Amino acid sequence: MQHKVYIGIGSNVDREKNIKSCISKLNSKYKNITLSPIYETEPMGFKGPNFYNLVCYFETQDDVFKLKEDMRDIEKDHGRNFNETKFSSRTLDIDILYFNDLVINDEKIQIPRKEIIEYDFVLKPLVDIAPEFVHPELNITNFKIFKEYTISKLIIAKIELEIKV
Repeated sequence: MQHKVYIGIGSNVDREKNIKSCISKLNSKYKNITLSPIYETEPMGFKGPNFYNLVCYFETQDDVFKLKEDMRDIEKDHGRNFNETKFSSRTLDIDILYFNDLVINDEKIQIPRKEIIEYDFVLKPLVDIAPEFVHPELNITNFKIFKEYTISKLIIAKIELEIKV
């Protein structure tokens, strides 16, 4: 079975290089990749370089736990240190935002991610590529969440970055 997946990708260390490399790795492994625009975002909870954030859609036959492991491997390949403090710079940060209409919340994984309804740098890219996707817990579309929810505004600008998919 093909699973429909939306992931959030962010970086504030060698942003352009890490984002491009991440997309290249995803592109070699998954089908039907769609990328949102990239947004420059202020760091949240600490002082540091601005982030680049985007959302990527693709399809996979892997289950959610295998996908989570693969995303963690990509983060590790890009120098991610998993012992760092919660709010700190990141070479690469990948979060599974949606996995079909799965709802799961345990110590290892949370889907859908709560950040969808908290931050514009997660929700806006989702709206760009999947406005009609229905949030499986709220039972409303991404677009409706964007219009009706009060979310933190951290986006500074839309970034033009040429990435091949």
